Amino acid sequence: MRRLYNAALLPLRAAAFAYGRWPRSTPDRQLERDQRLGRRLPHLPPGAIWIHGASVGEAQLAAALARELRPSLPGRPLALSAVTPTGRTLLPDPPVADASFFFPLDFPRVQRRAFDAIAPALLVLIETELWPNALAEAQARGVPVVVVNARLAPERLSRYRRLAGLYGPMLRSLAGVGAADNVEADRFTALGVPPSAVCVTGNLKFELAAPVPEAAVLRERFGVPPGRSIVAAGSTGAGEDRLVLDAYQEARTACPGLGLILAPRHPDRFESAARDTAARGLRMARVGRRERLDGADVLIVDSIGELAALYQLAQAAFVGGTLVRVGGHNLLEPLAAGVPVLFGPHTDHVAEMADAVLRSGAGERVADAAGLARAWIGLVSDGTERRRRVEGGRQLLHAHRGAMARTVALVRGVLTTSPRAERR
Repeated sequence: MRRLYNAALLPLRAAAFAYGRWPRSTPDRQLERDQRLGRRLPHLPPGAIWIHGASVGEAQLAAALARELRPSLPGRPLALSAVTPTGRTLLPDPPVADASFFFPLDFPRVQRRAFDAIAPALLVLIETELWPNALAEAQARGVPVVVVNARLAPERLSRYRRLAGLYGPMLRSLAGVGAADNVEADRFTALGVPPSAVCVTGNLKFELAAPVPEAAVLRERFGVPPGRSIVAAGSTGAGEDRLVLDAYQEARTACPGLGLILAPRHPDRFESAARDTAARGLRMARVGRRERLDGADVLIVDSIGELAALYQLAQAAFVGGTLVRVGGHNLLEPLAAGVPVLFGPHTDHVAEMADAVLRSGAGERVADAAGLARAWIGLVSDGTERRRRVEGGRQLLHAHRGAMARTVALVRGVLTTSPRAERR
């Protein structure tokens, strides 16, 4: 079955070969291209732990896991990878990680080059980064593979069932699966992962570090007086910025002086969000230009890695990818910042998280832009309700502590019990 998979990849492999011969652009794009083709990768001594997360959320988890593993595994090189440029910017430098790079394309020869360079003793995959040739290369070399914060969206589960000939052997070879909850654990065992390899470690996103710096420092930096009300919209998807701006303008009629923090999910949409803001006659400041909100209506977060802290400035936050059919992003970041969270109807990718937030009373689901406006108005105006939701969020995060410790124990356990990994 993997032969058919690789045959289907032949046109992509030809395109990648041609791409590798195109004239070079910027140094950063050149490095990304080369590493995706398995070139210019860091070369590490044998025995590395390779942790991979695809994009922003997974890269944040990979970085957090590396920070926890670093002191407990002295002498083990740590290598971190991501797929997207945005995720790559969030991977830490030494001393937390010995190497950070773009994950190579899932072509057999490219993966062989990558494994030659990284020489891993263990491959740790965040959530659902299951690439057939990467896993086949690991299996051929006796490198155990662990999936942490493991989750399978329903559509992915259906795909794996349809392609059981391809994914079945791959899943059965996993050395460990740390599932986010019991539902996810059952999905992995239903696909053939040995029950002895599956355990429930919890959702690592409940344990991401609290934002820094403090809110008072951020207020001074961005010119937000303590009395000014702010709402935030983070990780917005394509077409969602306009809906958010609609909601903001409606909320501002009931809450004069209200400010908005708007953070598009991907850098290639920073400019379009700025254009949408300017087209409405709204005064705008931009984080990337070190501009301030005093004298502005909307602060565009056109930089990477600052949103989690900026949530602290808001009385209420909306998490994007939920008013449009994306499936949602991390609903817990606002709660970690002490802010109630709002989200739309499309939460397929974070369904369990959304249910937990709703049960805790820390968040609310809105149907559309008008509903978002009403929710913002209510939370800005009602301090008692806002504090009740903040307390619900605090209790929710506290109740789910321990996922990181259990995940670290899983990784260390596989290293200890796998002869090949231990010998490396």
